[in-house]
Amino acid sequence: MLEQALDLHRQGRLPEAEQAYRAILAREPRNAQVGHLLGTLALDAGMPEHAAPILEQACKLDPGKPAHHSDLAVAYFNTGRLAEALQSFERALALDPDFFSAHFFKGVALMESDPQGALASFACALAIQPDSAAAHNYRAIVFTHLQRLDEALEAFQTACGLNPDNPLAHSNVGSALQRLGRNEEAIAAMETAVALEPDNGGLHYNLGNPLRAAGRDAEAMQAYDKAIALTPDLAEAYINRGILHSASGDVEKALADLELAIALNPDLEAAHLGKSDVLVKAGRMDEALACDREMARNPLLKLEAEFHSAFILLQKGDWAEGWKLYESRRRKENPTDTRTYPQSEWLGEGELAGKTLYVYAEQGLGDAIQFSRYLGLAAARGAHVIFSPQDKLARLMQSLTPPVEILPFKTAPEIFDLHMPLMSMPLAFGTRPDNIPASIPYLAAEPALVEKWRRQIGADGFKIGICWMGSTNTGMGVDRSFPLAALAPIAALPGVRLISLQKLDGLEQLTRLPAGMTVAGMTVESLGDDFDAGDNGFVDSAAAMQALDLVISCDTSVAHLAGALGRPCWTALKHRPEWRWGQTEETTPWYPGMTLFRQTRDGDWTSVFSAMADRLKAQRPPSSQLSPSSQLSK
Repeated sequence: MLEQALDLHRQGRLPEAEQAYRAILAREPRNAQVGHLLGTLALDAGMPEHAAPILEQACKLDPGKPAHHSDLAVAYFNTGRLAEALQSFERALALDPDFFSAHFFKGVALMESDPQGALASFACALAIQPDSAAAHNYRAIVFTHLQRLDEALEAFQTACGLNPDNPLAHSNVGSALQRLGRNEEAIAAMETAVALEPDNGGLHYNLGNPLRAAGRDAEAMQAYDKAIALTPDLAEAYINRGILHSASGDVEKALADLELAIALNPDLEAAHLGKSDVLVKAGRMDEALACDREMARNPLLKLEAEFHSAFILLQKGDWAEGWKLYESRRRKENPTDTRTYPQSEWLGEGELAGKTLYVYAEQGLGDAIQFSRYLGLAAARGAHVIFSPQDKLARLMQSLTPPVEILPFKTAPEIFDLHMPLMSMPLAFGTRPDNIPASIPYLAAEPALVEKWRRQIGADGFKIGICWMGSTNTGMGVDRSFPLAALAPIAALPGVRLISLQKLDGLEQLTRLPAGMTVAGMTVESLGDDFDAGDNGFVDSAAAMQALDLVISCDTSVAHLAGALGRPCWTALKHRPEWRWGQTEETTPWYPGMTLFRQTRDGDWTSVFSAMADRLKAQRPPSSQLSPSSQLSK
């Protein structure tokens, strides 16, 4: 009877297998083995709430079997009883420290609540079974959530190598490559996945994403069309196809696709936001705000709708209301930084004179650089200002004018009267487009480092510092970044020297420059491995900028640094950049010495750098600045 029941279970004939197991238990109610099998059948049927009491009984009848405790832990986890699940995993591992399944499923259980613990469990599982594709795959997912993208890619590639006929394995590799901005490699991996399972609409959708990121819009459109033809209820495919329609200027088709996505899944945040963004791009701001208001009627999406409306209002120039709604960021599920103190929060009400105001940074490094200017306004009102920036910025922030007291990022002062997050300072000071505080420079480079980098860079040529990619950790850096090769028209100008200010992400592009990037026998000059190395960020960049004639950067922290230092900077912007850069202007009141170069259409960096090259030619720097140099390493 047991062999018959097991055979039915293996065939997936679960109702019949259940009857067979129960028939045995009717004769032998204390048979722990059969009780355990009946519990695992309930797990296989997706009924963990039924499995748990059955497996509890098996554990009582035979507590010495690690599999009983491990499967009970899985049942507990799948019914939301995490603490009990972890206890059961520990019981299983106490009985058998080399029990692969217990380590593996414990790792799965910990992925959200304790990612470091999950990695430790997967490491134990892989020490036992190093060829487990599933363990490598889940490990890669945790690395992705932790933004450890290189390690995620390596783990996905290992999983794919162990299971090369699995299309999802190749798709995962492609997704990891896309997150790293390696879109052509991502496309190749996704094409392999599609070739293995051509009738899978989800795989065609996945292929469309790196094609779109690579600017191959026509091919991306074909991929999304195929995905929708194979899987008509795939709302995400309608969203991305709608975005492509918007990029090509077909607003009505874009809106139609996004309406279909909303109809398929009204709780899908990306569909509502995509529709609103299409309207913003079309200049239909009031309709976009109406879309956000409609989105806000869904309790699940209300907070995100308010947050999104803040950016539309800021883009419109309605900063009084925009800054108020921007406070909604602090109520989001995963705010960038949440702090509570018994002291009062200051948002513009009440006197600052004679008070100690504690301000702490939030969000990105570029945001901290841009908005640290407000600390001087608080000091001008008589406050003693204490600032807690990201630790990477602490040394740079020592140069603020006027000076403020600097503390480590997670350290609050022992005594203070008032506190606030940095990004609430524009609201507190009533900032409007016509009263932006722009006393430039408000940051400075260290004189000793300036001298060091002046000597190393030298005086020859027209020296341009370049930064082409923002951080991939934020999820926002890739579409604001441009390919290094786009600088070819500038590199071709006589006497121009391109000097890399890039750190971390994007450096791999230096190994595959086109022939046209070679200048006087060089490609792009490097400032060496010790440039801005270690715990202190941007202090070398700030000093090197004093020795450069120009900085060319994408929309990232390097551009904000150059602006705060008052150095000449040309910033390359995507077609519809963030609110802070305005809509059409060539200059910005945030950084009066900065020039903005905007895409004329989505993905078109060619026109941006052609315009920069033309501007450089027209300015015709003195010939003494245009002699080529080869002092630095390639």
